[in-house]
Amino acid sequence: MNVKVACALVCLLSGMASLARAQVPGPNNAITDVPGIKVGHFTGAPWTGTTVVLAENGGQGVAGGVSQRGGAPGTRETDLLKPENMVQIVNAVVLSGGSAYGLAAASGVMQCLETQHVGFPVGGGNVVPIVPAAILFDPGRCGAPFNYRPDFNFGLQACTAAKSGPVQQGNVGAGTGAVSGGVKGGIGTASVVLDDGIIVGAIVAVNSVGSTFDDDGNLHAAALELQGEFGNLLPVKGGPKPKNGPPAAVPGGLLKNTTIAVVATNVELTKAQATRIAHMADDGLARAIKPTHSPYDGDTVFALGTARIKMQSLGDPAFALYRIGSAAADVLSRAVVHAILEAESTACYQSYCDLTPNACSNGKKGAQK
Repeated sequence: MNVKVACALVCLLSGMASLARAQVPGPNNAITDVPGIKVGHFTGAPWTGTTVVLAENGGQGVAGGVSQRGGAPGTRETDLLKPENMVQIVNAVVLSGGSAYGLAAASGVMQCLETQHVGFPVGGGNVVPIVPAAILFDPGRCGAPFNYRPDFNFGLQACTAAKSGPVQQGNVGAGTGAVSGGVKGGIGTASVVLDDGIIVGAIVAVNSVGSTFDDDGNLHAAALELQGEFGNLLPVKGGPKPKNGPPAAVPGGLLKNTTIAVVATNVELTKAQATRIAHMADDGLARAIKPTHSPYDGDTVFALGTARIKMQSLGDPAFALYRIGSAAADVLSRAVVHAILEAESTACYQSYCDLTPNACSNGKKGAQK
């Protein structure tokens, strides 16, 4: 073997080993552990809601990318994120219930940001806030009026409420009406800090056709737990198996679902690099939800880089992307687990912990307020 090739292989394996052993959650175990990221919810209890992720970088916006692999997407401004297109920044991302109607929430976020003069400059002192969005299908769920859905005001209120620090999880924001594999879904978040200061966080609204647990009731992604974050979640062995409800359906057999997420890092990215991270992070959904990316799911994952660490300071950019993308996939899987554990039963759908009490019997760390 060529000496240079051998050296490169040793360095790569060393880096992979370092990645494996040097992961700890951030102080809030939330996407807001990434500097420059704020999260706000507006909940139209008990049926639907909107979540906004603000990305701040001295008023300049940040690079963003997207992976859209579900078969029934509802999105806004995702074409703008293609690397070949002109605008290079994102100011916020909206996750919302309401099916395609819920995309209107992004307009409320735009007004919120415009009043702060945040957005893409278009001359004359004017700006256009860049706010991609994705929605999940929850209208009419649990007997709610089909026309009760997120609108302009939902987005405005979620943006106004956005803050750093702990993030509320479960039946809030875009996760309010979420259902996952016949049990109650919701919002979940998680983060990881690597040994060289790279931070990666994720937030997800889990509203999937597929299930997050196997036939015995064990959560698919539970093994990715860091530092007891799932509250000493126990295997289901020996306990009653969960009794799943059917997937959320409407007359005619149409399944109404979709899981939508944002991952973020404190590393400076280009749109192309953010897109690669979004694609890698999307595998985190496939690890935690089976099946995923179905014809009934509009699964969409956004990626953002808040530019607190320069990419060139990390050495080989391809290897840095490998590390960030790998971490993002695991963080997104963990956020899915938190969404399921923090979800609370409703009149129509029971939560995982209520269906499988022996799995959750040691207790979980409650929803962050």
